[in-house]
Amino acid sequence: MTVRGRDAMLVPLQDALRDVKADEAELHVHRRRSAISRYAKNQIHQNAVADETLVQARVVVAKAVGIASANSLDPADLRRLVADATAAARESAPNADWPGLAEPAPLSEPQAYDAETARADARSQADAIKRVTAAATERAFRAAGTHQIELTEDAIANSNGVATYAPSTMAYLRALVTSDTGTGWAEDLGWSARSLDPSDVAARAIEKAALDRDRTQLAPGDYEAVFEELAVAEVLRFMSLTGLTGETLRDGRSFMKDRIGEPVTGPRFSLWDDALDPRTLAIPFDVEGTPKQRVALVEGGVAKGVVYDRQSARWFDTRSTGHAADPRRYTVGGHAGNLTMAGGEAKREQLIRATGRGVLITRFHYTNTPDPKRATMTGTTRDGTFLIEDGRITRALANVRYT
Repeated sequence: MTVRGRDAMLVPLQDALRDVKADEAELHVHRRRSAISRYAKNQIHQNAVADETLVQARVVVAKAVGIASANSLDPADLRRLVADATAAARESAPNADWPGLAEPAPLSEPQAYDAETARADARSQADAIKRVTAAATERAFRAAGTHQIELTEDAIANSNGVATYAPSTMAYLRALVTSDTGTGWAEDLGWSARSLDPSDVAARAIEKAALDRDRTQLAPGDYEAVFEELAVAEVLRFMSLTGLTGETLRDGRSFMKDRIGEPVTGPRFSLWDDALDPRTLAIPFDVEGTPKQRVALVEGGVAKGVVYDRQSARWFDTRSTGHAADPRRYTVGGHAGNLTMAGGEAKREQLIRATGRGVLITRFHYTNTPDPKRATMTGTTRDGTFLIEDGRITRALANVRYT
């Protein structure tokens, strides 16, 4: 994968903004090159590469905002894009709460980038997949999944003088192992392909598939539960979407509404959003060019706050925390996309041994939030649900619906 670099991404944006006839203007380019290998029945059946460039313009005329998008950095195309956004602004109603575009500010250096991962090819992906399929074949199981490597580059320039650029990389490996009686799932994710451990992914998925036999139905009721990492991640993802932003707080949908400074969970739970943690997949600024900050969300079980973009910060008379999100996927109001949770002392096996009668859950599926203000979730379990009795796994369970 070829990195275009700071000048190739940023200079065309700055040139296109020089003669804009508007109060404010901003250009954001997101380039994503993704290489994916898919496999099923222990064989690779598809390799695909996509290289996409998306440019979005925001132009402001008398507090009215016009937005337009394109997929080219050609100077003529960028001029046309800015003109389209300007025309849209002139036909739009003003936003009385418009907060203005971002101002220049110091940025941290990008951490989630690995040059070797950016250069990875299909052969390296095939080698990783082979370690999974070989392990499954030894057990007469069938493995399927994906191995994906991405290089992204983001650049933002605006009429206030913001000029930012950052590359990032991402690699993940997923495995669904199927036996004649059940399934097992495992995955690994990081910003360096070297950090992935295909043998460990295979071993975890195979272990689940081997245990997933002679399933029984779990009687309705309340049970202790041991959540593995993917199940925890799903819970946190929905907490983020429904309760950790300025928008959800303003709208009254957040479980933090009128509870900032009060206990909202048990005292052992602490949660932050921290794009600067080297374990996360992030760049140091948001889509508005604002530096990302570490935000305490819950500490010791006590609600501390939410994340803000520039618009939601204006609603609450505060400052953006650098959490504006891709408008194609998220609404205005911010998004907590780099969650970090305080770890405990007990490992998975210790949690199982400490459980008298309960359920071990690999991951969730079809999750929804019928009552986000109470942080209520519902969904089903998938690819490895097991009964725990007297501190040990005793049997496989059919997938269950939970609330």
